[in-house]
Amino acid sequence: MIICCYTSINCNWTDAELATYLAQIPQGMAATILKKRAMRDKQLSTAGKLLLMEVLSKFDLNLSLHDMKLDAYHRPYFDADIDFNISHSGNIVVCCGTKNGRVGIDVEEVYHVNVHDYDSYFTPKEWAVIKGANNQTDMFFKFWTRKEAVLKAIGTGFSTPLQAVEVIEDDAKYKGKVYHLLEVETEQGYQCQVASTLKQEVKVYKTTI
Repeated sequence: MIICCYTSINCNWTDAELATYLAQIPQGMAATILKKRAMRDKQLSTAGKLLLMEVLSKFDLNLSLHDMKLDAYHRPYFDADIDFNISHSGNIVVCCGTKNGRVGIDVEEVYHVNVHDYDSYFTPKEWAVIKGANNQTDMFFKFWTRKEAVLKAIGTGFSTPLQAVEVIEDDAKYKGKVYHLLEVETEQGYQCQVASTLKQEVKVYKTTI
């Protein structure tokens, strides 16, 4: 099972509220967050950590953020049977986790974009689907979030080019592995996709922070 927790941040926190939330996470992480200039960036980063704590609790895992490590690609992980991923865009922050295989997630706020500026990021087949869609913007963001989710599940970041993964079908392949794709329902005006190495049910929870 994949568990996805998300929240919507629609107003700025006060300094006191931010301090209260930061007190729940390790000091090193809190110090890094406080270096961010904009309050919204501080909120989104803090919310991601709090959502991860919620995902861990839903799996009933005896883990804390103190146990988190970084691999060679700076992808965070735990020495335990859990894989997770965090994404944010606009006002939405989402975190997903699974005890089975690898997982990646991407959320993007949908806005008007000149899709032709991004044709080089897609395969010829994907680009043909985008150009032929009734709503090119929606199809662009669907494919974009799918690609990002797969790359995040792979875990190598942008060292893996977006064109290396084709996401027209619900199963994407990369170097002999299959990544199963599912849409995650969050808020209207956002596109969110999850990719996992094992096909499984997704449970979505909305959280107020």
